[in-house]
Amino acid sequence: MLVLVLPVLVRAEEPPATETEQSVYFPYVLNIEAPDELQGLLEKHLDLSRLKTEKRMTREQLTRMIDNASEAVAGLLATEGYFSPTVKTKLDESVVPAIVSLEVDAGKPTLVRSVDVNYLGDIIPDEVRMKRLEERQEQTWPLPKGSVFRQSAWDSGKRGAVSLLLNRRYPAAKLVRTEANVDPEAHAVDLVVDVESGPAYFYGPVSITGLSRYPEKLVRNNVKFAEGAEYRRNDLLELQTYLQNLPHFSLVLVDVDLPAKPPFIAPVKVTLQEAPMSKISTGLGFSSNTGARGSFDYRYLNLMDRGWVLDSGLSLEQKEQSFNTGITFPRFASGYEHRVYGSFVREDIQGLTTSTWKTGVSRSSTEKNIDRLIAIEYQMERRELNDGSISDPQSLTAKYQWVRRDVDRIRNPRSGNVITLEGGGALKGLLSDESFVRLYGRGVQFWPVGEKSVVVGRLELGDTFTKESFNVPTDWLFRTGGSSSVRGYDYQSLGLSLGGSVIPGRVMAVSSIEFQTPVYKDWLGAVFVDHGGVGDQWKDWRGSTGAGLGTRWVSPVGVIGLDVARGVEAKQFRVHFSMGVTF
Repeated sequence: MLVLVLPVLVRAEEPPATETEQSVYFPYVLNIEAPDELQGLLEKHLDLSRLKTEKRMTREQLTRMIDNASEAVAGLLATEGYFSPTVKTKLDESVVPAIVSLEVDAGKPTLVRSVDVNYLGDIIPDEVRMKRLEERQEQTWPLPKGSVFRQSAWDSGKRGAVSLLLNRRYPAAKLVRTEANVDPEAHAVDLVVDVESGPAYFYGPVSITGLSRYPEKLVRNNVKFAEGAEYRRNDLLELQTYLQNLPHFSLVLVDVDLPAKPPFIAPVKVTLQEAPMSKISTGLGFSSNTGARGSFDYRYLNLMDRGWVLDSGLSLEQKEQSFNTGITFPRFASGYEHRVYGSFVREDIQGLTTSTWKTGVSRSSTEKNIDRLIAIEYQMERRELNDGSISDPQSLTAKYQWVRRDVDRIRNPRSGNVITLEGGGALKGLLSDESFVRLYGRGVQFWPVGEKSVVVGRLELGDTFTKESFNVPTDWLFRTGGSSSVRGYDYQSLGLSLGGSVIPGRVMAVSSIEFQTPVYKDWLGAVFVDHGGVGDQWKDWRGSTGAGLGTRWVSPVGVIGLDVARGVEAKQFRVHFSMGVTF
C-alpha cells in the first residue's frame, strides 16, 4: 500500500499545472544511443525524434512520449528482427532546452530458423510447374535460413510467393495462411506460408467497349494472345500499355472475368475512352540554341476511317524554320509501326545556310525498354557558305537506330543508363552524289550519390567514312556546341572553318560529367565540365572545354535547366537553357 500512497503525497506537495502552464512551449533536444544500423530507423520514425522541433510541444506531451518510448522503440526494432530490446530514458530539465536521453540495447537479432512455403490446390498435379515454382521460390525468397528476420522482407516474401502464381495461369491464387512464430528465448523465428492456387484459367473471347470514332482493328491487331491460351498477366499489361500510348485513347482498362465454376475460361474485357479526332496546338518559346520560336501543329487521328494518324507542324525560330507532315500507321499484328513523311528545314547557323527537303518511310518497334527504327530516306540539300560557295548534295540513305533506356524513372533519373546506337549510309550513283557510312553512339550514365544527389556522365562518338565529305549532306556529318553538347560555346560553333563559316566534319567526340544535388524542394544545383569537338579526321580532332554552374527545376512537365558556362578556349561566358532530360 505504501507504493500506492507515496505518489499521492508527492503530488499533494506540487499542485498540478494549470491549463496555461501546460500549454507553454517546452523545447528539448534528443540524444539517442543505439547500434549504428538502427540509429537511422529510430531518428526517422520515433515520435520523440520527429516532433522535437514542434513549436506547440508542452512538457505534458513530452512526458507522455517518454513514458511510451520503450513500447515505441520495441515496435520499431521488431521490424528489424530485434524482439527483446532494453530501453532507458532520462529527462534533464536543468538546462534549456531540456535534454532527453534514449539508450537502446537492441539485444540479439532474431534469425530465421525454418521456412515452410506450401502450394495447395489445382496446381499440385502439375508436376512440371510445381518443380519450376519451387525452384523459383527458393531463388527469390528474401529470408533464407540463418538470415536476420525483417518485417519488410517478410511482407515482400509473402507477396512474392503468391505473385509467382498470379502472373501465369492461376490469377485467383491467394494466401490462406501466413505465420511468423517467434521463439524469444532462442532468438529464432519459424516462417510458414500456405498459398492456394485456385483453378487454372485460359483466355476467353475479347470484348471491346467504348469505341465509336475509331476502327476496332486498332485493338484487335494488337491482341497477341489467342483464345484458349493460358492466362498470363503480362499479356494484359502489354496490351493496356500499348493502347494507352496511342493518341486515339485517353483511358484504357484491360481486365478479365474469372468465373468461380468450370469451365475456367476468362473473357477479356477492353474498356476504352476515346480522345478527340482532331487536335490543334500552338506554342511560343525560346531556346538558347536557336532563339525565339513559335509553332503550330495539327493532328488528325482517323485518316480514311482507318485510324491512321495525320500530323503536320510548322515551327519558326530565329535560326531555323521548318515544316513537316507525315502519316503514321498504327502497329500491325507483327508488332511494327510504319510511317511515311516529308519535311523542309532551313537553317542559318554559324555562317552556314542550309535548305533541306526530305521524304522517307520508317518502320519502328518498342519492346519493353528498347526502341528500334529502320528508315529509308531521300534528301536534297542546298548549302551556302559566307563566301558565296554553294553546293547541292543529294542522297538516298538507309538508317538503323537502336535505343535502350534502363533508368529508374524517365522524368528525372537517378540511376541507370541510356544507350543510343546508329548506323547508316548511302551508295554513290543510287540517287546519291557520294558513298558514305555513318556510325554514331551516345551513352548517358546516372550514378546516385547519397540519398538525393546524382552524377551524370555522357559520352558521344561519331564517324562518317567517306572519301570526300563535300557531297555528303550536313545531317550525315557532325557539328557540336550548345546546351546539349559542349556548354560555354554557341550552338554548333565547334566544327571546321571554311569560307568564313563553320561547316560539319567527319569525326566527333564529346564527353561530359555533371554533379546535381538538391538545394530547395524541387530545385537542384549543378556543376559540370564538358569537353568535345569535331575534326575532318581523327588525327585533326581538337577538343574544347566548357565548365560552369546551373540549376534544374523538376517541374510537372519535365526537367527545366539553366546553365552559365565558360568556354575555356574561347574565353567567353554563355547562358544555356534546356528542357527535358537529354538522352
